[in-house]
Amino acid sequence: MPEFDLIGFLVQWLTVFGLYSILAITLNLEAGFAGLTNFGKVVFYGIGAYVGATLTTYLTLYLNNVDPFECPPYSIDGIVKLIELGGKSPSLSIGLLALSLLAAFIAAGSVGFLLTYPILRVGPAFVGFTLLSFGELMRIFLRHYEPVGGSKGLAAIPRPFGWVGDPRLSSFIFLLLVLGLVALTYIAMNKLTNSPMGRMLRAVRDDEIAALCLGKHVPGIKALTLFIGSGFSGMAGALMAYYFTSVNPDMFVPAVTFNVWAMVILGGMGNFTGSIIGVALFTLMDRLLAFITPALGVAVISPDYIRWMFVGLLIVVVLLFMPKGLLAERPLKTPALDEARKLLVEGGGGA
Repeated sequence: MPEFDLIGFLVQWLTVFGLYSILAITLNLEAGFAGLTNFGKVVFYGIGAYVGATLTTYLTLYLNNVDPFECPPYSIDGIVKLIELGGKSPSLSIGLLALSLLAAFIAAGSVGFLLTYPILRVGPAFVGFTLLSFGELMRIFLRHYEPVGGSKGLAAIPRPFGWVGDPRLSSFIFLLLVLGLVALTYIAMNKLTNSPMGRMLRAVRDDEIAALCLGKHVPGIKALTLFIGSGFSGMAGALMAYYFTSVNPDMFVPAVTFNVWAMVILGGMGNFTGSIIGVALFTLMDRLLAFITPALGVAVISPDYIRWMFVGLLIVVVLLFMPKGLLAERPLKTPALDEARKLLVEGGGGA
């Protein structure tokens, strides 16, 4: 029996945990704070992945004097060239990484922004289904769009830290990058939701008509929310493409979106810390089931279905006994509230 590699397990789990954490935090911003039922989260994840993969593969070939149109990265010759050329130059690898993250944020965020106005026309009840349908349209389009590999997608995407030499060290540095982006996302979303913008988001979520009557530009608020959430999701997608070194349309199915929804519901709507806890529990359960189910020798039911059974059971239990999730939404932090608390403490101390 092969020896269990604990370090390798932790690095793999924490990397996947980090990618899903970004998706869960941004979904909580959209659904938990703005009330947007985004059932198309995977759309922006996929856009970021394809933008990062396309830029990296095409530019790696072009900057190494290989014509990417004569030797496209999805061809056998292109894949061989990418394996030979990828990860050789530190400056090129890091430059392409930075460019891919920026382009993924702009592309995914712009699509999210542009989608806001048509989906608002169908009414709040149909927003989720409209975004879900758009996700399927995008996946079908990618399956037939040859410049990005069609149904086979893009492979041999150069790793950004492949030039390090040691695969374990390269994976660990990449993990630090992912966790750094998680921290940035968490801090940025907390700052946003505890600002006047956050109060507007709650107002729109709780009573959209009242917010409109008070002069708030509701479509603009929702558009900005989707731009920010989609942009960060796009960066997570670009990192996912680097992590798996390949992308194909079938990686971006609706099940990815519903996975993220399950994590947010478990952790608690309107609470970013709860989202991270939900992601940790789900991704750890997923990794453990991958080890446990083969050992049980269960042949009647596929391990994938066993996992979904656990997920469904967990969601039902949480909704029955903890409807607000593991961590409920916390009150807003505002200067006025902090000042009132200080006055109450001082008044109590003086008495």
